[in-house]
Formats: sequence, C-alpha cells, structure tokens
Amino acid sequence: MSDIYDDIRPFTDAEAARELPKLADSAMVVKAGRFFFADKPDDYLPSLIRSCRSVNDFQEKVVSQIVERDLELTHSQLSYSGIENLLDADGKMGCFVFLSTHRDIVLDPAFLEFALFKNGLPESEIAAGDNLLASREIEIAMRSNRMITVVRSDNPRVVYESSKKLSSYIRERVSSKQQSVWISHRGGRTKDGNDRTEQGLLKMLDMSGKGSFLENFMELNIVPVTISYEYETCGALKALETLTKERQGFYKKQPGEDVNSMLQGFLQHKGRIHVDFGKPLTEEELLQADSAQRNDKFRILANILDQKLKASFHLWPTNYAAADMVTGRSDYLQQGLYTAEDRERLETRLRKESEGMPPEIYSRMVKLYAAHII
Repeated sequence: MSDIYDDIRPFTDAEAARELPKLADSAMVVKAGRFFFADKPDDYLPSLIRSCRSVNDFQEKVVSQIVERDLELTHSQLSYSGIENLLDADGKMGCFVFLSTHRDIVLDPAFLEFALFKNGLPESEIAAGDNLLASREIEIAMRSNRMITVVRSDNPRVVYESSKKLSSYIRERVSSKQQSVWISHRGGRTKDGNDRTEQGLLKMLDMSGKGSFLENFMELNIVPVTISYEYETCGALKALETLTKERQGFYKKQPGEDVNSMLQGFLQHKGRIHVDFGKPLTEEELLQADSAQRNDKFRILANILDQKLKASFHLWPTNYAAADMVTGRSDYLQQGLYTAEDRERLETRLRKESEGMPPEIYSRMVKLYAAHII
C-alpha cells in the first residue's frame, strides 16, 4: 500500500524484513563486521542482520551493538541528562521534535537514540539528507534505522515542494503521537563550532501548521538537544571546508566525501560525549516570539532556542584549553578547568589531524573547540 510519503518515510517492518537480507550479503557489512566484531567470525554481523524481522529488531540487535562497540573500540564514553524532561507524571514518554545541535553526520542521532534505548524509551525517527544515500546498501541500513529522507536540491521549486512534504510528515508523526523525530537545528553540520539555529528550518516546520504561530509550534512539542564531544569528529575536514568557502566563495563536496566523513566519525577517538535533553519549548517562550512582527517571529524563536542550547552545551577541558590558546592567556588553566596535560593532548591531536594541510587549518580547529566560550 502506498502513500504520499513513500519516497521519504522510513521502512515499515515488512519492508525492512524484505530488504535487510540484501544488506547482510553486501561486502560493506563484511568489512564493518571485521572492524566492530573482530573477535567474532566473519558471518557474525551478516547473520545478526538476517535474523531481523522488524525495524525494532534491527535497532536493538544491530545498531545498538554497533554503537556500543564503537564506544569501546575508540575508547569513548557516553553520558546523558534530561531524560526526566521527556516523561509525564506516569513515567511515559511523549512525542517530540528533537531539535538538535549537529556535529557528526551519523553519530549525533545514533547517540541520542542509544540514550533512549538504554532507558527503555521509544526511539525516534531521524531526518537526514539524501546525500548520505550513496549506495543501495546504505539506503537499506538508514531506512531500516528509521531514517526520514530530506531531499537536497539546487532547484528552488524542488526544495519548496520537498520541504512542504517533510514538514507535513513530521507534524503528522508527532501530533498523532506515533513517533518522535530527530532533526538538526540547521542544514548540515556546524563547521566552525557556532551552533546557530537556522530560521529557514523553523519556517519549514511551520509550513504544515493549520493554526496560529503559537498553535503550530505547541503542536510540535520541540525539545532542544545538545550533543557535546570532547574531541570533535572530522575537525580538520570541517576547518578545510570553511577555509575553502572563504577563499573561493563556495565549497563543492567530492564524490564519496559524506561517506568518508561517516566512517571517520566512527573510527576517530571521541573522548567523552554528552547528550542533554532540554525541557520542551513552553507556551511563554513561544508567546515571546509570537508577540513580534511576522518577519521577526522566527528570528526571536531561533534566538530562544540558541540560548537554551548554549546553556545546556557540556563544556570539556578541550574547550577551555582551546579558549586559552585563542586568547594567549591561562585564565581557565588557573581556574582548574583543564590541566597542562589536557592541553598537550589537544595540541597533539590537532597537529596530527591537520598534518599535510594548509597551516591555517590548525588555528581554525582551535577556534572550533573554543567557539562556545569565546
């Protein structure tokens, strides 16, 4: 049975059960199995995937195991806070739009989902760009992991029509209490560390609303989410992109670049990672934005969200060390917010990451880490 959302919605259980065996037989899965489950036979991961009969099966048997193994293999640690903000008086979780900071293509939503999974809470659907679907195997894996496809295009008409459909789909899922949805608060990852909510994203969410500004956003039940990494994934690549944009006025991704970034995110040591679930936007906060003129409503709402995201961003010793490196002072060192060893480890990592790249990359990476403080 088809519906208007067939081209963007995640797989149903029946579709996942039909498509996952094709994924299990791919060379990509064998390679992934050798990395994540090197202590097990080559057929371990393919067999695990073949045993899945639903989307929940795939998330619980495969995705959660891969996230756990990635944390182990990269010597990274995950913590989270604010779970209580998602629960009602009876301990049941509502349906939300998780409006999230975005630093890693795959791991940001993966860690959020893992936090929900560990607490026995329903996992959300994940809105991600179709640029990630570089092969049929990746598409099967992503759509079986509740991916909503966000259409990317240079054609304004295509963008408008796809935005209307995406907006309608998200609103329908959340308002009907079927599923929460994760979406980045901006198009693409933050490359310079400045986590700013894009007004265009808020306008997209509003497109499907049938009521007032206040009613439309109350219906979406927006929860701001911050995901903070002690060590930024793909930091040198992000710095190179911002440098290229400044020099050339644009940046054109190379074929396979997004897949490479996905792999680097998994392979790199991330240190400590913290996911914070904020409190849902209140009626008072939405009224504050709604009191402005039409063109200013979205700007004010974006500012409110940014203030909430900034307040909940977990700062690590790497951030404080980078701030002192930018200013040439030792204020945060003297306050005991990092040690000389913390700074040395950060400098070593940034030198290694930026090796063979333009010299400006190193300083840009330092500023990326310092952005939430400076």
